[in-house]
Amino acid sequence: MIFGALFAGIWSRITGWLAPVGMALAIVAGAFFYGRSSGKDDAKAEQAKANAKAIKQARGVEDEVQNMGGDDVDRALSKWLRDGR
Repeated sequence: MIFGALFAGIWSRITGWLAPVGMALAIVAGAFFYGRSSGKDDAKAEQAKANAKAIKQARGVEDEVQNMGGDDVDRALSKWLRDGR
């Protein structure tokens, strides 16, 4: 009987602190997941920007090669080939 009253007193103190602690944990978890989501969006935007830049650069090289003659292309590529020249 004494333990029941003691337990009831302790339980009422625990439940008094439980709500604020739960609220604080919920706020911290919300901030964590919001930051994580925001970081994903930033990374995706940065990757899309890098992809667009690479596509633009590749298109520029393709246009340059299209405007060159055959001999000019051979001369430009000779620095990349190991055929003894």
